[in-house]
Amino acid sequence: MRVFLSCLACRIVAFILQKMGRGATTMPGRVAIKIKRNVLADLSKNVKVIIVTGTNGKTTSCRIIEEGLKKAGKTYFNNKSGANLITGITASFIMNSGITGKAKKEYAIVECDENAFKEVSRYIRADVVLVTNVFRDQLDRYGEVTHTLNAIKESVKNLPDAIVCLNGDCSLTYSMSREIPNKIMTYGVDVPFDKDAEPPEISDAKYCIFCKHEYEYSYHTYGHLGGFECPECGYKRPQADFAVTAVKKTCMHYSVVDADFGGEANTVKINIGGYYNVYNAVGCACGLSALGIDNATIISALASFNGAFGRMEFFEAGDGEHNVNLILVKNPTGFSQTTKYLSDIDDDFTVIFSLNDNDADGTDVSWIWDVDFSGIFKKENIKDIYVSGKRCYDMAIRIKYEGTEGREIKVIENEDYEKLCDIATSQGRDVYIIPTYTSMMTMRPVIAKRLGGKEFWE
Repeated sequence: MRVFLSCLACRIVAFILQKMGRGATTMPGRVAIKIKRNVLADLSKNVKVIIVTGTNGKTTSCRIIEEGLKKAGKTYFNNKSGANLITGITASFIMNSGITGKAKKEYAIVECDENAFKEVSRYIRADVVLVTNVFRDQLDRYGEVTHTLNAIKESVKNLPDAIVCLNGDCSLTYSMSREIPNKIMTYGVDVPFDKDAEPPEISDAKYCIFCKHEYEYSYHTYGHLGGFECPECGYKRPQADFAVTAVKKTCMHYSVVDADFGGEANTVKINIGGYYNVYNAVGCACGLSALGIDNATIISALASFNGAFGRMEFFEAGDGEHNVNLILVKNPTGFSQTTKYLSDIDDDFTVIFSLNDNDADGTDVSWIWDVDFSGIFKKENIKDIYVSGKRCYDMAIRIKYEGTEGREIKVIENEDYEKLCDIATSQGRDVYIIPTYTSMMTMRPVIAKRLGGKEFWE
């Protein structure tokens, strides 16, 4: 009876909020949990569940998995709004179940916040857990990387029957393999993205997590990812079950790689740009395989999926020739990879950085000083530089100290996203907007309304 009441109340609240034009992604779940705290345990009984967690890449990975299940002819649902705490996850299950709590779909794709995973794992039943990576992120909320790692590790221990897919190139993530009881599958990239790249100046995992000796690397991909080995205790990168063996082509909107998927060699197109999305792709190949999806279907999904909202998402600018591109950033590593992506663009473009300091962004914005801008402002094809958001002047100072080669840093004050949209659509060239989370969530509806696009929860 309490499951029924929980589901009914959730649906009523969701209906009212949607009529009010709101997303209804967390409040309905909060109401449902008030009625039955462990309702998620009942809701997840009759559905195959894959949980995606980790610092970077969760939302994009969920979209790739969604495409893989669609290509395989499976029925599924996911919390695609990005409401990845227990309230949003519970609401997603209820809205995709009957009034008695029985799932209507075969599969559930669950994006789960790293800290929320501890609570979620006490109630949910999962078949597969995909861990993307562990990086420093929002120190005021998550603490140091070991805190995040321990949160994921303890959560996985609550799910001993799940297959766990670990990023073997991440020395932090892969260290879980020594302590969890689960069946483990690994994924990674066997080669550097740039063979001439220097080791990163700042690393979130410079020393061995077991004996504290400094790692040696045969190659780096980005951040602390790559071919790590501890010369003292022997802890090292494994030979991954799903591995990119060669990067054949990278461009703005896609990459082409050679990959070994469980011993089967393939050439794979990844339908989204950015080196970090190569990791998302191979990680999802691992996760989908753990769910029983065949390689041919996985490869087809990687070649055709569309990016998640705000992550490498583009809108036509209205002139028929140029795009307004949204690329979410949340921490130094993700921001640094985005600047690397921008540095590879040859056409003229305008860039807009938008920095907020709300709770979901991290109230401490000092992390922007750890971003590697890779000399992008030395490129003549960056024609205009704008800053926006609640902390626009902090962003302006950071860019000023980086050096802009004489360009003016133009400020859009008061989170005026209508003005931002006016600027973005009047440039006569591509525009790249680099926002933090709450800035993206506030500006995106303005851009979508003006240029066309679905609501974020759709």
